[in-house]
Amino acid sequence: MISTHRSERMHAYFDKFVHSRSTLKQFMEQYDMVMGNKIQKEFIAIFQSKNKVVKCVSTFCWEKQFQRVYTNSIFKLVQEQINRVMYCQVIPSEEVENEIGVDVIKVLERSIVNNYYWKEYTYTVCWREIGEHISCNCRKFEFRGILCCHIMLVLAQKNIQAVNERYVLRRWRKDVNQRHSNIFFAGGYPHMTEEYKKFQEVEKFFQQCIEIVMCSSEKLEFIKERCNEMKDELVN
Repeated sequence: MISTHRSERMHAYFDKFVHSRSTLKQFMEQYDMVMGNKIQKEFIAIFQSKNKVVKCVSTFCWEKQFQRVYTNSIFKLVQEQINRVMYCQVIPSEEVENEIGVDVIKVLERSIVNNYYWKEYTYTVCWREIGEHISCNCRKFEFRGILCCHIMLVLAQKNIQAVNERYVLRRWRKDVNQRHSNIFFAGGYPHMTEEYKKFQEVEKFFQQCIEIVMCSSEKLEFIKERCNEMKDELVN
């Protein structure tokens, strides 16, 4: 279902640039423009995430953890789940024999329909202290990539201060350079000069080097020194 929705959103996005009578050649010419427009919007969102801080709505330490690493748009989705924690409560369960090392918690969620009516749903959250594994049968994390309010309630009940990094997906982080932002489709520019093509080739090479060294200050200093050496050699 998620894949279908994603596909439908992408089709709607391309509708701004092509239509049912567009030829394949026209589509290929517009493709780079479409990707450039999309990447530009992503860059704006990343800039805002790095320069504007969304205030926390709770005192949970793990919310501050999400605030530091998530983009603003994803962090707001996380806060929606935090706000839903107030509609959840742990259900005292009967003593049953569970897997050793696994704590099974039943969570009741009240979903408000209107001022006079609400629905109740019961979910099961499993917590493994060894390895800090946590899961819920609502499968929100598996489908949407963010933790659900049921898991957040259990985190609060158990006084968990930080979430394991496996639950902070790389694609939502604002401190990660997205490789797809460097995609360039030369076919969209048939008039491109040979000089500009060479520039794109060299720029792509340097972009790859930058992506490799960004996570290491030692590698970054190394490549800066080598670049200065190469520049001096070329000038002289």
